Amino acid sequence: MKKLLFKSLLILPILFTGLKLNAQYSGDSFAKAKQSKTANLTYVYSEAPGFAANMGGEVQGVCVDVMSDFEFFLLDNYGITVNSKMEKKHADNFTSYLDAVKASSNGVFGLSNTTITQKRKASYNFSPPYITNIGMMLSNEALPTLNDISKIAEVFAGKKAITVKGSTNEDQILQIKKKYFPSLTIEYVNSFEEAMNTLSNSTDYFANLDFTYYLDATKSKKPIKRHPAGDQTAEEFGIVMPKNSDWDKPFQEFLTESYRDSPSYRKIIAKHLGRNALQLLDAVVQEK
Repeated sequence: MKKLLFKSLLILPILFTGLKLNAQYSGDSFAKAKQSKTANLTYVYSEAPGFAANMGGEVQGVCVDVMSDFEFFLLDNYGITVNSKMEKKHADNFTSYLDAVKASSNGVFGLSNTTITQKRKASYNFSPPYITNIGMMLSNEALPTLNDISKIAEVFAGKKAITVKGSTNEDQILQIKKKYFPSLTIEYVNSFEEAMNTLSNSTDYFANLDFTYYLDATKSKKPIKRHPAGDQTAEEFGIVMPKNSDWDKPFQEFLTESYRDSPSYRKIIAKHLGRNALQLLDAVVQEK
């Protein structure tokens, strides 16, 4: 009996250590913040050029500035002062980032290029869309240009797709494989940055990526080509929250079409994504 007790005592610290390692994040609820007039919030981010990226130790991007405007909105409309902290642990793994937000509670916000989907709505709460994404098919510039998606198996014969598991970009690749390229081999990486690095250094791959990666590649003069046949404009990005969060309610009041038409918002887009992005987004709005 003593031996059994001794073994149990040895196991307990290991179990508690594991629980601590697996514990995710939390923040104040909106209901509590309305009463106390303060809100302790946690921002979890995953690297995405222009949206949330570590620039010299500071995370910057569209998501960060939208959250800053949201903080001012809370102060002006509810008298709530926000104390926020940025969690960088999941920056290089998009799947881990999503899992972390899902396992968190209350005032936790996921900042990245996170597409709003019906499937994800079952596990997360979302803000209204903060931007319309243009998904693009990209490859090394040495590959021939794909102008007709139905010809992809012929034009990209022998090439492989590279993507991030659990992303909507993966969904697009899987649809292409099913419809046009049954023999396509798909390889997985932890982040879209890894995918871009692979495309820059190899002519063996292509990928479906968000338009900001193409803009960043153009700005950085990377050897990346855009294939017009792969453009997709149906996706919208949102700030993601745990399913038990009640912060989606004030977000509905804040992140309106009027806000997205405002000079403040357009300044944010131009600052982080460039004026070319504004032109692309304006074109998407006109198409709607």
